[in-house]
Amino acid sequence: MVKKTKRPVPEDVDCRYCVRYNQGKSCELLDCNILSERIESGNIGYEDLIENTFYYHPELTRRLQYLIKTFPGTMWADDLHERRFCYSTAQNEDQYISSAYYAGVYLLTSNDDLYNRSGKCFLKNRLYLQDFRVQGISPENYTLYTYTRMICSGNTKEHMTELFDGWILSQEVFGLIVNAALIAQYGADVLNISKTTTRMEENKDVGIPCGKKP
Repeated sequence: MVKKTKRPVPEDVDCRYCVRYNQGKSCELLDCNILSERIESGNIGYEDLIENTFYYHPELTRRLQYLIKTFPGTMWADDLHERRFCYSTAQNEDQYISSAYYAGVYLLTSNDDLYNRSGKCFLKNRLYLQDFRVQGISPENYTLYTYTRMICSGNTKEHMTELFDGWILSQEVFGLIVNAALIAQYGADVLNISKTTTRMEENKDVGIPCGKKP
């Protein structure tokens, strides 16, 4: 995550000033070349990312709606989560790091037990999951480890419904997996998101459908 000296405001990155917008074209967030600036300015919220990432699925969408409704203004589990993540990635060279790497580190640093089991996995610019200690791990942490392996093998949100349908996930674990999928899709800049959604400021109905139609 790059720290900027001057914080942009929403008017600076309004889509109306984009060349594509002026040409009557539209683009998804993945195609936006100023995504980090839009996130930092508050132009993009948590719901906006989710709606542009996950396809509609009845049960999955219900849980995503609740996740949006209860978004606390940060994607970190707590302050220690952020510290562990920053410490584990401090020595890396950003130009050589994939979004999947950041997503994997996000999950493995989400609590003390996972972090301690992953000590030998954090190599420069990559994760070496063969050194992860599985013995005695809790079911929830094993789920997070499993999704980390999916991310590192190139699979992300496509397996979200498989995990949900096959396992009973707590809301906390479900939220961490959703956040990791967003990081894998858009990069570590999404960790700067603090707004629930830009649209919900205009529409207070939190029961609105979320997720793209297939």
